[in-house]
Amino acid sequence: RLAWPDRSQPLGPRTLLGVSGREEEFTRCWVAEAPRVLAFARRHVGDQTAHDVVAEMFLVAWRRWDDVPDPAIGWLLSTARRTMQNRARGDRRLRGLRERVALLDRVAADLDGPTDAAEVALERSEALERLARLDPSHREALLLVAWDGLSADEAAAALGIRPAAFRKRLSRARAALEAMNPVQAGHPAQSIRESR
Repeated sequence: RLAWPDRSQPLGPRTLLGVSGREEEFTRCWVAEAPRVLAFARRHVGDQTAHDVVAEMFLVAWRRWDDVPDPAIGWLLSTARRTMQNRARGDRRLRGLRERVALLDRVAADLDGPTDAAEVALERSEALERLARLDPSHREALLLVAWDGLSADEAAAALGIRPAAFRKRLSRARAALEAMNPVQAGHPAQSIRESR
């Protein structure tokens, strides 16, 4: 939890003895603006996370104090908003990772024996072969979303293209993947499946 300074007591020479001008300016900003930034963060992320957001935001402000304008509130709220967005992206990535691990656990638990394991291995091999046959830009689009867990906007930024262009590329990549014959004639996996 953040410890809010007592706003009823003005900051004066006795309060900030031995404190540099930079530290005094920062402290005055903290006293004046931290409650407003906390209220802003609470509206977006709730009480518990809001305190962490304010602490992170003021850490950024301290590190970049020379860039903080006067009045600081606009810059502080903008930095708090970016801090919340970074936290949300991190939370999404963590959820995605947990979902992928849970999926792998389910797949591993569903294997009843060596026959099922062999079939899963063949299906994975086929999927990798189909992916390898894709155009490199289509393959990259699919991997950014499916493997790296990026949203369309994040993937577009990673590739340096507009989000609409990325969504079109991803749509074409999915269509190309679906259009591919999963197994070529005479492929070992096909003969194994046919023998079952």
